[in-house]
Amino acid sequence: MKTPQVVFASSLLPLLLLGCDAAPPPGAHVDSFRVLAEQADKPYAHPGETVQLSSLSFDPLGRAVTWAWASCVNPSQNDLEGCINKLNEAADPAGAVFAMGDGMNAPELTIPADAISSLPVAARGAASVGVVSAACPGDFSLGDGPGGLPFRCQETGTGRELGLHELIVGIKRITVRENDRNQNPEIASVTFDGADWPAAEVKQVGACARSDFDYAACAASDKHQLAAVLTPASFEAGQDELGRSFTEQVVIQYYATDGIFEDEVRVGREPQNGWVARTSASGQTLNLWFVARDDRGGVSWATRQVKVQ
Repeated sequence: MKTPQVVFASSLLPLLLLGCDAAPPPGAHVDSFRVLAEQADKPYAHPGETVQLSSLSFDPLGRAVTWAWASCVNPSQNDLEGCINKLNEAADPAGAVFAMGDGMNAPELTIPADAISSLPVAARGAASVGVVSAACPGDFSLGDGPGGLPFRCQETGTGRELGLHELIVGIKRITVRENDRNQNPEIASVTFDGADWPAAEVKQVGACARSDFDYAACAASDKHQLAAVLTPASFEAGQDELGRSFTEQVVIQYYATDGIFEDEVRVGREPQNGWVARTSASGQTLNLWFVARDDRGGVSWATRQVKVQ
């Protein structure tokens, strides 16, 4: 989508510039509790199968995190609102909660045997199960929660009920098919300045003398080239059971607890990305995450660490 141009009257421009705040940190900068990705081991599942879910999350405070998971079958919209609406159509929305508890970030879900057959024939190609997940640094319990959720969270210690904006709530869609599969992308290796970067190796790096996130302003000697290299099989193509041809589009998203990425997202076939540490992280060990996503619901990730001198 093309960005529209905005023209300011010259007499107003100085006032507008004086009123501008500093640009916010990019989404790749992880300095608060975040859920970065969720994976289903079967992004395309068959009726009656069990799907293993898992989450990639990080809390800089190291707090115990409680999770709650609920599922909706064939919602009218494949987004969070659509799934919550489907949950609330049931006589007992809490009955859709299939996992809840401290540290429960990798539950299993069984796909209903009639997830396809319960739909009209013309609509069966759209069969899906939506998975609503919520994470909070507190205690979940069943009941009418914020935003129509079938659970609520109370802050540890105070008992204060947390609002929707204080939870991390997401939606994961699992496509249901009789025969089709989609494999999660596979990260074959992670490289650092062109060389293989084993998961257990903590790289020692210098830093750019910047407090902002201007990658171009940093010296080339401080920058490093990173890449999450995918296997050729990660780029699936073919014809599905509905007779439709497809060619997967795969991207790599980059995250770090500090530092500056040249790009927040790279296409899977050209994953090389620049990164540089900032002096604000001197003496710290930083986490970096590489999240691969295809456009059919497949997800995988890798984690590495660097020590800033």
